[in-house]
Amino acid sequence: MNIPEHRKAIDKLDNQIVKLLNERTKHILAIGEIKLKAGEEIYAPHRERAVLQRICRKNQGPITNESLRAIYREIMSSALSLEKSMTVAYLGPEATFTHQAAIRRFGSSLRYSPQKTINDVFAEVSKNRADYGVVPVENSTEGVVTHTLDMFVDSDLKIVSQIVLPVQHGLTTAFLVLGRQCSPRTGHDCTSIMFSLGDRAGALDRALAPFRRHAINLKQIQSTPSQREPGKYFCFVTCEGHIQDHKVARVITLLNKHCADVKVLGSYPTAE
Repeated sequence: MNIPEHRKAIDKLDNQIVKLLNERTKHILAIGEIKLKAGEEIYAPHRERAVLQRICRKNQGPITNESLRAIYREIMSSALSLEKSMTVAYLGPEATFTHQAAIRRFGSSLRYSPQKTINDVFAEVSKNRADYGVVPVENSTEGVVTHTLDMFVDSDLKIVSQIVLPVQHGLTTAFLVLGRQCSPRTGHDCTSIMFSLGDRAGALDRALAPFRRHAINLKQIQSTPSQREPGKYFCFVTCEGHIQDHKVARVITLLNKHCADVKVLGSYPTAE
């Protein structure tokens, strides 16, 4: 084929792609109407993960999986913006790693609202001025962002997703997506839990014993002193599994017997 013939073929394919994208979007809008009537969240990270995994399994190239995911991210972002006028609050200003992480997860079609502090991000979502929030939780130079974890002590918000940015300028950076409802079970999930410990020998070991007893892998453990009660510590644990899994639910029950202030911060799909 010569160049004009290739271009003619491309034009024909573009016509088909536009038609199919609009057909796809009509189905998404119909699903969105059903969700809104049922009071369900529009954004579904478990479904998003399943779609991205499926298209990558079907991919035979030459488009790379990373490029295909980026294309579909924008397709899904466009559909989300049509389903509902959605706002994502994030720790600003614009062009920060947190902003990049938010766009990486939600695409460029939604409204983004930069906030001056992590407290402000939590407040925007809690007061329904934003549908979701994105905050940093870990980076390779400073470790865990303890202020983000501290905010969960008094907040009812849930972790609905996690974002891990590729290494940039020597930073392997992680972020949390905040929402108001836990994500459904996917079979490849993590659960984050907070509980308090007294300042006594062996307290942490006793608290973690149920995870060991039920062979649940711990992905992260972080403790921080209480800002209100001297001698009291809050422990933040992320483990494999979903709160709907029997083993994880059993561990939560045992934690309530041995620890105070036990709170499930969220179950969500593992980061890609």
